[in-house]
Amino acid sequence: MTSLVDPQTLLAIGVMAVTTLFNRTAGFFLMRLVPLTPRVRKVLDALPGAVLVAIVAPTAVHGDKAMAAGLVTAFVVTKLTRSDFLAVLAAVAVAAGLRVFTL
Repeated sequence: MTSLVDPQTLLAIGVMAVTTLFNRTAGFFLMRLVPLTPRVRKVLDALPGAVLVAIVAPTAVHGDKAMAAGLVTAFVVTKLTRSDFLAVLAAVAVAAGLRVFTL
């Protein structure tokens, strides 16, 4: 009987899990050493939006119109409401709506 999962695949998953755990834990402990000045707080506050844009922007630039519309929507809603949560909800609704109606 053959194995359903390749041992190398399991090893790769295990290494990635350990690496992820290390990175998250190290970041938590290293941030305890950083004084929370107003400048550092501004950087930390900007990180969620920066990560979201870093994930979405390349796809939007390379021709995904629904993703581009969602990105523009998120920008506009953020400027109007100052709420990241509402911006993400609106962006997802616009992108999903465009995908549903263009298929």
